[in-house]
Amino acid sequence: MEHLTLIAIFMTLISLTTIAYLFHHHKPSTPATNLPPSPPKLPIIGHLHLISDMPHKSLARLSDQYGPILYLKLGHVPTIVISSARIAQLILKTHDHVFCNRPHLVSAHYLSFNCSDVTFSPYGPYWRQARKICVTELLSPKRVNSFQLIRNEEVTRLIQTVSTRCGLEVDVSELFFRLANDVLCRVAFGKRFFREDAGDDLVRILSETQALFAGFCLGDFYPDWEWVNSVSGSKRRMLKNLKELSEVCDNIINDHIMKKGQLGTNSSEDFVDVLLRVQQQDDLEVPITDDNLKALVLDMFVAGTDTTSATLEWAMTELVRHPKVVEKAQTEIKSIAEIKGEVEESDLHNFNYLKAVIKETMRLRTAVPLLVPRESMQKCTIEGYDIPQKTRVLINTYAIGRDPNSWENPLVYDPERFVENEADFRGQDFRFLPFGGGRRGCPGYSFGLATIELTLARLLYHFDWKLPNGVGPDDVNLDEIFGLATRKKTALILVPNRR
Repeated sequence: MEHLTLIAIFMTLISLTTIAYLFHHHKPSTPATNLPPSPPKLPIIGHLHLISDMPHKSLARLSDQYGPILYLKLGHVPTIVISSARIAQLILKTHDHVFCNRPHLVSAHYLSFNCSDVTFSPYGPYWRQARKICVTELLSPKRVNSFQLIRNEEVTRLIQTVSTRCGLEVDVSELFFRLANDVLCRVAFGKRFFREDAGDDLVRILSETQALFAGFCLGDFYPDWEWVNSVSGSKRRMLKNLKELSEVCDNIINDHIMKKGQLGTNSSEDFVDVLLRVQQQDDLEVPITDDNLKALVLDMFVAGTDTTSATLEWAMTELVRHPKVVEKAQTEIKSIAEIKGEVEESDLHNFNYLKAVIKETMRLRTAVPLLVPRESMQKCTIEGYDIPQKTRVLINTYAIGRDPNSWENPLVYDPERFVENEADFRGQDFRFLPFGGGRRGCPGYSFGLATIELTLARLLYHFDWKLPNGVGPDDVNLDEIFGLATRKKTALILVPNRR
């Protein structure tokens, strides 16, 4: 009821503002630039009325009608939408220097400590330094490998949990969510996310942070109207979460400082330990404040949890719908792991078909169907169209992954297409961008993949998976819910049996 009241208030204010706008702006405007194709728009809201709660699908339909580069006015924000690999390459490679900035988003402003993380910070000296720290210190191959023990322990816990439920229906969506959060929380903060105490502050606060990042914020489309955030209630909710985040992060940092003298080698460091050490270096181009440290750690956590669990969820969803794919994947895993009786991380590079399964899942059921928005830093020409400075850019990987110009039978789940295909995860094949591309591409892809590959390999090695009685492959609900990552709308329920 409160939600409906807020919407009514907002629409009333929009109506009054529209009247004032039309009263004071009688003169017809003529476009000063050759913009990309665009559907008709309304005053004040622009094209917002054309966007559903599944924005990647709405934008894909509009691109089918108007072309692979589309101009929209979302509220007050000029926006272009890219829906083809060819034009994505122009944005992410040819003109990457123009489109490597981030727009100022409300949730990032409050929850990333004034956009001081890697994902949302504006392009410049601080971002370059922060990314360098992430690539060389937090997410280097050596560091990712050092977290092998944590991954192994948490996936082993998952296998043990599933073992106690053989023959019973299991909510694997919940298990994947817990696994991803536990791994990331131990790596980032040195403690498990889900604990015996259901009231644990870290659990509650980080869950709220994830929800706020996933939410639809009207203020992002009306950056000059501060009152929108107050009327919608989002500002109050974010400020409350920011205060709680600061307090819990301060406690975690203080605990790490107190225990600093007990640390052994760098391999035992979590992200907070690493950043506390880097913070003391004398050669930093931009000093790292405590708020910057909090933003960087939270960025690693938030960026990695939902995407990892959603990818695992969609992979298992497609596997149980395609028994022949499962059989081939299990045969490959068994041939390599059976001698030792367990799948180890050192085996993962041999699982070529399993990697193809993961790639095909990321193509057809991409966890991030719209890459994090970019913003043009200067005027640019793309495909003969003028893109003004400070235009927001949305790259629709959902549409690109289903483009018949790039993929044969794009709506068919077929891992075979990646068996001989050299497409990798690093953003060099612009038909396949699960982790983005260009200089703003996700630096944590190898960390996330290590957890996904190990989890799937062990689940397929130890168990056969069936749908509940009365549920066939075509009955599985594939509806989505859009958020920080695009997840199944209904939980995936499966029945495991020991192999």
